Amino acid sequence: MKNKLLRSITIGALHLLILAHPSSSIYTPCPSSCSGNGKCTTWGVCSCFTGFTSADCSLRTCPLGPAWSDIATADDTAHQSAECSNRGKCDRNTGQCLCETMYEGSACERLACPNDCSGRGRCLSAKALARMQDPGIQRKSSGCTSTDICDADCSNRDYSACSAVNVYETPWEADQFFGCLCDAGYAGYDCSIRTCATGDDPLTGSQDNDIQLLECHADFGTFTLTFRRETTAPISVDASVTDVTNAINALSSLEGQQPKVAVSWTGGVDRVCISSGNNIQVTFLQDFGDLPLLIPDGTNLGQTSGSDTPIITAQKVVTGTKEADSCSAHGTCDEEKGICQCLDDWMTSDGYGNAGTRGDCGYRSTGTTSTCPGEPACIGHGTCLGPPSYRCDCESGRSGPDCSLIDCPSDKSWFTFPTGDNAAHSEAVCSDMGICNRNTGQCECAPGFEGAACQYLTCFQDCHGNGECLSMSTLAEKNEVNGDPTPYSYGSDPNNSLTWDNNQVFGCHCADNFEGYNCNLKSCPKGDDPNTQHQDNEIQQLSCTDSNDAGSFQLSFRGQTVNVGATDTAPDLETALNNLSAIENVSVSYEDPAIYVGAPSLDPDALQLCRASEALINIEFMSPTGNVPEMTVASSVDIDGALTMTTLQDGSKENIVCSGRGLCNYASGLCECFPGYASSDGQGNIGSRRDCGAINPYSYGS
Repeated sequence: MKNKLLRSITIGALHLLILAHPSSSIYTPCPSSCSGNGKCTTWGVCSCFTGFTSADCSLRTCPLGPAWSDIATADDTAHQSAECSNRGKCDRNTGQCLCETMYEGSACERLACPNDCSGRGRCLSAKALARMQDPGIQRKSSGCTSTDICDADCSNRDYSACSAVNVYETPWEADQFFGCLCDAGYAGYDCSIRTCATGDDPLTGSQDNDIQLLECHADFGTFTLTFRRETTAPISVDASVTDVTNAINALSSLEGQQPKVAVSWTGGVDRVCISSGNNIQVTFLQDFGDLPLLIPDGTNLGQTSGSDTPIITAQKVVTGTKEADSCSAHGTCDEEKGICQCLDDWMTSDGYGNAGTRGDCGYRSTGTTSTCPGEPACIGHGTCLGPPSYRCDCESGRSGPDCSLIDCPSDKSWFTFPTGDNAAHSEAVCSDMGICNRNTGQCECAPGFEGAACQYLTCFQDCHGNGECLSMSTLAEKNEVNGDPTPYSYGSDPNNSLTWDNNQVFGCHCADNFEGYNCNLKSCPKGDDPNTQHQDNEIQQLSCTDSNDAGSFQLSFRGQTVNVGATDTAPDLETALNNLSAIENVSVSYEDPAIYVGAPSLDPDALQLCRASEALINIEFMSPTGNVPEMTVASSVDIDGALTMTTLQDGSKENIVCSGRGLCNYASGLCECFPGYASSDGQGNIGSRRDCGAINPYSYGS
């Protein structure tokens, strides 16, 4: 009985102590002992171990990755690290990201290849794609010369410069954006399209085959030639014309029927390389147009005489001018079968207007051509150029041999070879992320991409109706620093290749009281931790001097403004400020404690916000707590003296979710308070904020 009585007295005393001093610094253990996932620090605040979060360390964090979309943190600075890369939901129980469709990786940091490239291509990152470029394309104008290969006196030779390609490493998506590099014969963003044979239009004349010149100085060893990233077997310096021809013709990267190239060199020389140098001419017989350069590698060449330099170079001597049109411009491609549907009387050719096996519609089997294709000519959507080519010059938006195909719109490519180091995204039909329907001229976009040209990477589920889906450039304008609007620009310089996505990548900007990458989470109240001590509210001071009582001004806080008259009083200002959604509760008072409503012997203008002798007004932030931005004078009219805002005392209280004494239920937007804590008034007392910011005096004892 004695123990029970003593226990009741002790508990009762504790209740009285808490009621009298609800924020007194009695010992408070950390909630749930930090769930075993953190360290309990001063004032009962958990410091969570890596991988855990929340006020009681009961929840897990998820992996971080560069955000697919976010708000810029400075001009042209975005894509900061974010949980699940802002394209997935964090499972707080497991610490694993639940990625949106199309995204994969532990942090949802990779865009998955559509349809796994249909089993007809390789799924590569943008960085890896750059390494798969054909160096012959970059070298076709400049060649691979001794200047590229040799040091100052050519005593050392390095052929790697001739094989170098543009890199793509710096842009934010280099390791994130994955796409398909299709196998030969396939195309499309998912490699689902079959390509058809290309060829020369036999009705156009006075055109040239592509001719390249090799020069080889050596009397022993071997060299190789690479065309469209396929390399020949080693070719001996003793090789004959036939040997070299066969080595090149064996490359599968060459198109058409055999022979695909013709090789010749100076008469009387019976080997491909000689000490004094041999010029080898390679004429492309079946690949038409301006072709990539043959890339030589003479690393294994040698000279018996130490005074001679072993080297092989390559350059173009004639740039190919023949067409390399799909189906030789006399048929259309069946993209399901990869077979040319030739116009009447046209068949597969040998590339020179004769019957052959190329599959390209380059041979007229009967009759002669005397009109342009189509009925009427060019089906009324182009101009017939007449003899000898009888080609249709189609109007804008039309193509095909008879102008029957409707073109699709183009925009910046999502996934293509770079045009320079760290510069890519040249214009492409359907932005290389859609299939062009040539009957309608409309792009059929890959999942997650929208726009007439599939040029937009969109927001999921339209931000659940709780926000706006905005481009990266517009999101940058929404930036805030401590709640103050601080707009930045993103992508304003069209020559900045690192911000190419400014108007293509979209993300959610959530409405008030919503958050998350797709705005599907309801925000919970924030407040001060009632356990932490010796902290202050923010106090700012208005100083106004005005002699005529006719002036007015505007105060701005976090992008919102109030209109204030010179003769308004402190209660008037308090009411106006508390009506701002950015401010929940401020207390406005006169600096001079002798001035208050109802005080005796006041000067006529004593209660005014502006006085001839200067008025000082204190504004104390009760909520939000923390170090809030300083109010600014946005404008003033007819204030004839000084008008300033200054900070007397920085706020040092917390302003954290559920006051750090509960967990947020993001489905309801309500705090679930830990035992011993309840809703506060923002200052540690019981109130209606639902923020867990008050110590609950009724949770002790039984």
